[in-house]
Amino acid sequence: MMNKFSFYSLLVSFSLLFISACSEHSDTNDIKPSTATYLGNEAIMIEHSGVKVLFDPFFHNTFTIYQAVPENIRTALFTNQAPYDAIDYIFISHAHADHFSSGDLAKFLRHFPDTTLIAPKQAIDALIDLEDAQDIKSQMRAIELAYKDEPFSETLDNIKFDAVRIPHAGWPERAGIANLVFRVTLNNEITVVHMGDADPNDEHFKPLIAHWDKQSTNTAFPPYWFMTSQSGQLILKERIKAKENIGVHVPIAVPQDLIASKERYFSTPGEKTQLQ
Repeated sequence: MMNKFSFYSLLVSFSLLFISACSEHSDTNDIKPSTATYLGNEAIMIEHSGVKVLFDPFFHNTFTIYQAVPENIRTALFTNQAPYDAIDYIFISHAHADHFSSGDLAKFLRHFPDTTLIAPKQAIDALIDLEDAQDIKSQMRAIELAYKDEPFSETLDNIKFDAVRIPHAGWPERAGIANLVFRVTLNNEITVVHMGDADPNDEHFKPLIAHWDKQSTNTAFPPYWFMTSQSGQLILKERIKAKENIGVHVPIAVPQDLIASKERYFSTPGEKTQLQ
């Protein structure tokens, strides 16, 4: 027969197990998924474990073809409204007007001194040329790479990133444009690749096989023309080898060959997806 002490000991044990199980269940429910939110053209926000990263978020020229970032999203960014608040890092692929606005970036960096900008030297130079830009210079990291240079790599507080210079689409006519393909790992857990306006020629990617294989990628964001060309598909599947690809730089009138490809792409600002 169980004595009173044994009964109470058993009761306490069951209680502790129940509390532990509830606690583990609560912790699991509190974990937020890693997400990508589309803002417009190639502008994307990545969020993972409290870290927020923007790619190509500020621009004004859409060439009447591409998606602008809607005013409500721009306003939320500049006024620190959720979910577009507490931005840790901004990456710029290249200094074209449908990806980059020096005035907007300067304004944003002044508003948010804890945000770090990482961009090609061409873009940083355009910022520094602005009047009174010295006060935000400490928030900028300029990446200067020539075509076929070894990849650049750096680790900051809660991210590590590398960059390679891949020519802008239309190469070699646009060889002077410093287009960077960034691979960013957040909290050593989630890795994304943003390709800017990379040229879909394997001549640029094949020599970097060791670079692509060094770090596995969860999600890559190629310009949509990678989805609709044989060479682009080869690069995505054989070089970058991300678990998933989501096309960007998609015209407002979505090309029929992109639709027919059945590939994933962003085309509506505010779209949000969970990263694999």
